[in-house]
Amino acid sequence: MLITFIRAIFLYIVVLVVMRLMGKREIGQLQPFELAISIMIADLASIPMTETGIPITRGVIPIFGLLIMHLLLSFINLKSVKMREIVCR
Repeated sequence: MLITFIRAIFLYIVVLVVMRLMGKREIGQLQPFELAISIMIADLASIPMTETGIPITRGVIPIFGLLIMHLLLSFINLKSVKMREIVCR
């Protein structure tokens, strides 16, 4: 029980940091692709939080992978009007 609690706190901090690095504070500010990433991050964090047999890195590494993909896509959207039209519509 204590291990699950500690894992939950650690994953909460990781998800909080990732969401802050994404730069969004409210759901209303999210673009559709950002909402999808947020849902995926929540799912990735929930599995290792409850299953103590699964290493916590199996949740943390994909979360940071999604962060990198989000930052890359945001950069591309910033530089390309055509890409912004495709992704943000």
